[in-house]
Amino acid sequence: MHQEEFDVLDESIWSVSDKNLGRTLLSSENVEVKDGYLNISIPANTLQGGELVKQQAVTYGSYETLMKLPEAPSSITGFFLYAPPDYFYEIDIEIYNSREGKLLLTTYADGAVQNEYVGKLGFDPTADFHNYRFDYTVDRIAFYVDSKFILEWDEGFPDQQPMQLMVNTWFPNWLEGTPASSDQVLLVDWIRY
Repeated sequence: MHQEEFDVLDESIWSVSDKNLGRTLLSSENVEVKDGYLNISIPANTLQGGELVKQQAVTYGSYETLMKLPEAPSSITGFFLYAPPDYFYEIDIEIYNSREGKLLLTTYADGAVQNEYVGKLGFDPTADFHNYRFDYTVDRIAFYVDSKFILEWDEGFPDQQPMQLMVNTWFPNWLEGTPASSDQVLLVDWIRY
């Protein structure tokens, strides 16, 4: 298992996206390593965000991160596996960038959502660092928050499909699209895989 500490942004392992996603311009200008953290910024009064992508595709394994979310309630932070085309190969942990602590867990396969869970974290993810993890095996996907088991699914997910490990913060079309009034930042302490 490898743990990326983000003392530097290792460009032989990671790439930074420059593209549109939902309402968001994902800009490389909003992604930097600073003070031992990966920083993904949401500049004030914009619908901008950022995304980091592991270059080498992965399949089965355990994927975990320790992060503190920005406070920008019309946006979400994702920690996930993905491969195109959309809706065919995806395993998501998504958290609303707000104090309410709303959690979305989703799997996509065969062109559609196969599994979906909406729940509460029971804490404010913008106030402190918390641990988010999923274990992806041949016969199940299990999700954990702060090492506490949330749920598992034993069907409806990609079957050994190589996917990119990604982390992003962005404004999806299905939320209001209200910009934050001050600069906000997603802080990622580490990613383990």
